[in-house]
Amino acid sequence: MKKQLHQIRSLLVAIPSIISIVHVEAGLYAHYTASVLLALLLTKVGSMYPKYRILLLMLELIAFSWFSYTYGGVLFLLLFSTLIASFQQRPTRMVSTAWTIAGLAALLTGMYGREPEIIFAVAVLWITTAAVLYASNEFEDKHHQIEDLYGALAASHAELDSARRRMQDYALQVEYQAQIEERNRIAKDIHDDLGHRLIRVKMMSEAALHLFDADTARARSTVEQMRDQLQDSMELMRRTVRRLASDAEKDVRQYALDRLVEESASALGISVSFRVTGHPRPLYPSIELILFKNAQEAITNAVRHGKATSVVVTLDFLTAYVSLTVSNNGSLPDEPIEAGLGMKGMRERIALIGGQMDWQKADQFSITTTLPLLGG
Repeated sequence: MKKQLHQIRSLLVAIPSIISIVHVEAGLYAHYTASVLLALLLTKVGSMYPKYRILLLMLELIAFSWFSYTYGGVLFLLLFSTLIASFQQRPTRMVSTAWTIAGLAALLTGMYGREPEIIFAVAVLWITTAAVLYASNEFEDKHHQIEDLYGALAASHAELDSARRRMQDYALQVEYQAQIEERNRIAKDIHDDLGHRLIRVKMMSEAALHLFDADTARARSTVEQMRDQLQDSMELMRRTVRRLASDAEKDVRQYALDRLVEESASALGISVSFRVTGHPRPLYPSIELILFKNAQEAITNAVRHGKATSVVVTLDFLTAYVSLTVSNNGSLPDEPIEAGLGMKGMRERIALIGGQMDWQKADQFSITTTLPLLGG
């Protein structure tokens, strides 16, 4: 960019100088050529010593103004080179105004004695050029601000996504820890209750073996107590297994979509079908709960608002996502859909794990819940 700017400035010095040479007297060619070379040197030195750039630009205004005043022609265009260079530093509004006024004064000085129409036209061109350069700087500043803001938003999004993933991992760890604690509790119960009963039975059996020859009646009573202890232990084992099996079955089936389809068809008196596509895999309880609740809300809304008589529930397993689509043959909404409490609840549940919800109303109204597969 700096190289291109230097080339533009060099052209703004060289071309007017070549055009204006026709106005130079023959005896002043050497002096004129030296002045042109000095002008080109000034444009180069400014880029070589940025520390003294402002001082050199002011020197340019004075030199180019004198050059234009002395030799005439179109040498006033050299001052536009300085104007471009002064706005390259992206000055503030006040500094930009100062450069514009100072440059305009130098320009009018260099054009002293010209026709008023030409002076007026060049002054308008000078002010217009300054305004364009300032607007260009403002546009580039806004563009850089937008880029910085976009970068900050991208970084914030990445941080939020990372935080969401950490939260998901933490939820999985909590769930896993809860399972371990439940297993430990069951193992402790079995050890403390059933284990002690079995130890007691073992001790009673040893006592019965010693009593068979000495006291048969007492040995018989001990064996009967052993039988009662074993029966109580077996009953305790049955209750524990039954409770575990019942809880497990209840947990597995509590949020099953096929059960929801059956219950909805029976309770609402409509046709509700269910199909699974993709490669099914086990889902975490949190995902099952969200899919179940959203499917339940979508079926209810289809009957309540759309007067549907047929609903199709589709569960599609993708590589990293699982999507649930509920479509119905009810009436299509004429007006834009407004999210009520049910729809807001669906969105809130989905947002907890970074999913999304969409709806379509082409041939049939359908609503789709898409959730990321945790750990996928």
